[in-house]
Amino acid sequence: MTEPAALEIGFRAIEERDFPMLARWLAEPRVRRFYQKTPVVLEEIAREYGPAVRGEEPTLCHLALQAGTPFAYLQCYRNVDYPDWAAIIGAGEGVSIDLYIGDPQFLHRGLGRAALGGYLRRVAFARHPGEQRAYIGHEPANTAALRCSGAAGFRRARRFMENGIEMVLLVAERRSA
Repeated sequence: MTEPAALEIGFRAIEERDFPMLARWLAEPRVRRFYQKTPVVLEEIAREYGPAVRGEEPTLCHLALQAGTPFAYLQCYRNVDYPDWAAIIGAGEGVSIDLYIGDPQFLHRGLGRAALGGYLRRVAFARHPGEQRAYIGHEPANTAALRCSGAAGFRRARRFMENGIEMVLLVAERRSA
């Protein structure tokens, strides 16, 4: 399935120059509700994302762009590279994906589904050709994210606990991506 021309999404790796934008996005109330529970400052963002930007850890971090404008953050990583995470979700194989739309002007336009579906095919599975499944987790109350992931080809697998919060784990198969 290809994205309609109006929803064509590009991806680029994040760079240190993007950290101030990430700080603004992570301060957005709807992002704080489900993705970044506590406030963060620029220095914390540099510590958190800097190693991935410099290639010192295996997480791939990207911005989704529409018409050249960044609007969302996505990341993916092989579960085997993060054994504690793999144990939490009960999946040692596959890749996990995280996503949030940072720029509120891009909400409710189908761009989350287009970004997630495109990222799954063109980045996550492309960069990890040996993996057959992708996972994403959402809080049950995050109905918009659950609908978005479902529309992008993920199906509900099970519930799990992350930092004391109940989450819904969804899975997508490579063949259906």
